[in-house]
Amino acid sequence: MSFTNCQYGADAERTHEFAGIPNYNESVYVNFLDPVSQLGGLLRIGNRPTLGYSEASVQLTLPGGAIAFRAGREPSESNDGFASAGLEIVVKEPTRTVQLSYRNTVARIAIPALLADRGRQALKNAPSEECEIALTFTAATPLFVTTDDDGDCTPGSSTIASDHYEQFGHVSGTIRVGTRTWTLEQATAFRDHSWGPREWASYTGEWLAAWLADGTAVTAYGEFEPSGVRASGGVVVTPDGSFHTITDYTVHTDYAGEPTYAGRHVALVRAEGLPLLVLDGSIRHFVPVTQRTEDRALRMGQMTVDFAGGLGGWGIAEFLRPIRG
Repeated sequence: MSFTNCQYGADAERTHEFAGIPNYNESVYVNFLDPVSQLGGLLRIGNRPTLGYSEASVQLTLPGGAIAFRAGREPSESNDGFASAGLEIVVKEPTRTVQLSYRNTVARIAIPALLADRGRQALKNAPSEECEIALTFTAATPLFVTTDDDGDCTPGSSTIASDHYEQFGHVSGTIRVGTRTWTLEQATAFRDHSWGPREWASYTGEWLAAWLADGTAVTAYGEFEPSGVRASGGVVVTPDGSFHTITDYTVHTDYAGEPTYAGRHVALVRAEGLPLLVLDGSIRHFVPVTQRTEDRALRMGQMTVDFAGGLGGWGIAEFLRPIRG
C-alpha cells in the first residue's frame, strides 16, 4: 500500500512522458543533515530529454566550513531513470525507501563564496578527491504536496514544475571523501520529485526544510510576485504526524544575491492550527550557486542553519534572487 496522504502514490515514483514539452524537466532531490557532525548533503538529478542532457549535483557540507562539490551535464535524450555522472537515485520500495549512491570525484572548496562569480576557476583550482556515497533514505512521513493538493511546486505564479511531491525521512549509510569516512545513522532528510515544464530565474523567494528538537518538521516556501504580493506555501508536520498547511512564511533578510552573507536566518511561520513559529538561526555554511538561462540568472544562496546552537533544531535553506550578468 502506498505511504501517501496526497494524490501521488507508488505509480508517481516512476518517470513520466515528456513529448511535446520543450523545457521539460524531471528531477529527484534529496537533502540530509547530521546536526552532531554537521555533515550534510544535497543530491539532485534532473533529466532534460527534450534539451538533450541530464544534470547531476553533489554538494556535501563538511565539518569546519568547507564543501565537497560536483555538478555537470551529460548528453542524454532518455527519461528512463535517474543516473548521471556517477550519481544514482533509485526508488527501492515506492513511497518508502530510496537508495542513493555516488562514485566519482568531488572538488574540496575551502571558501564556498568563490563559486558565486568565479565558479569555474574555483573548481579548477580546488583539490580533487575521490568520493563514495552509499545511503538509504527511509520515509518518516507519507508523501505530501504543499500547494492546495495540485502538485505545483510553488504557491506563486512562477512555474518550476506542474507535478511535485515531497517527503520527510532519514538517511543511513556511509560517505567517504578522500581518506575520511563518516557513518550516518538516521540523519534527518527530505526528498522531492517533480516533473513538467521548468523555468529558472523568474522569482525572488526563500525556501526551508527544518527539523526541530521536539520532532516537528517544516518545509516552507515563499516568493514575491511581480506585483510585490508575497505568496507562501508549505507544511508543518507535528510530532503526532499531523499536517498543518502554512499560510505565511516570512524571512527577514537583506540578502540580495551577494557571494557571502553574514546575517542570520530569521523566519516567521504561520500554519493552520498552530501558534506562530519563530525560527531564528545562525548560518553555518553558505554556498552561492548560480543558475543561468539565455537571458536571466538566479542566485541560490544555499545554507545550513542551527537554531539555538543546534539545540533547538537545524535546517537546510535557500535564498533565491535574480541577478544581472
